[in-house]
Amino acid sequence: MTDSDSATAPGETYVCPHCEATHEHEHVDERAVVDGYRRTLARASAARMAVILVTLTAVLLGSLGLLALAGLGLLSWAVVTGAGWGAAVVDLARRPHSGTRMGTAQRDERRFVLVSVLTGAALTPLAALGLALTAGAVVEAHPLTVAGAAAAGWFAGSATAETISNLRLRALLVADTRAGEVAREAAVRLRKHTHEWRGLGTAAATAIVVGIELLVCLWLPILVIVLIPLHVAVAALVGRAQQRRPLPLP
Repeated sequence: MTDSDSATAPGETYVCPHCEATHEHEHVDERAVVDGYRRTLARASAARMAVILVTLTAVLLGSLGLLALAGLGLLSWAVVTGAGWGAAVVDLARRPHSGTRMGTAQRDERRFVLVSVLTGAALTPLAALGLALTAGAVVEAHPLTVAGAAAAGWFAGSATAETISNLRLRALLVADTRAGEVAREAAVRLRKHTHEWRGLGTAAATAIVVGIELLVCLWLPILVIVLIPLHVAVAALVGRAQQRRPLPLP
């Protein structure tokens, strides 16, 4: 990116050396921005896959029972996420049609994300309770080991989904289509507001929270009544503090 400060003599017509525009402006190299963002997506995806490989390998070295518990953790993530999306779809369908204006579409998108995230947040402690109640039938191990295995499975689900999303976005950014053009424009416009590494940290933190909630439910299951509103409140605060997906997906 370069600033096109004028150095032309009086009476001469200004011409940008990058894009040949005749008005003074800030020039942004779109290709460099897009290439840089695609590299960030690749690195974040590789980091996610590395963490998944390390954690699941550690679980597998423990016992097959722990691996099965990790599988239940992954399944729990899928159920909670699917329920959140389902609730958001139902909520969107029940709302009266309000046109196709850009502002309305953005409000609908924000509401969709809000409903899906908060629904998932409300169901997560229940998923932890279910894992706690079934853990004893799957494997006999120290509670911390049980919680770690379930959290590893939960992270594997969320990180894999995010990696697939990143790979689709990388392909979209170089697609010779209208959707690709929109994605590249968004990449340039939001180049200072992408949070791929923060998203990785959020996924890891969420998995750790699930493990902690599982431990709480192992100790005293009735406390799930407290965990539900607490998890929703934390999810709402985190959602307001950051944007998880700065660019559109196909």
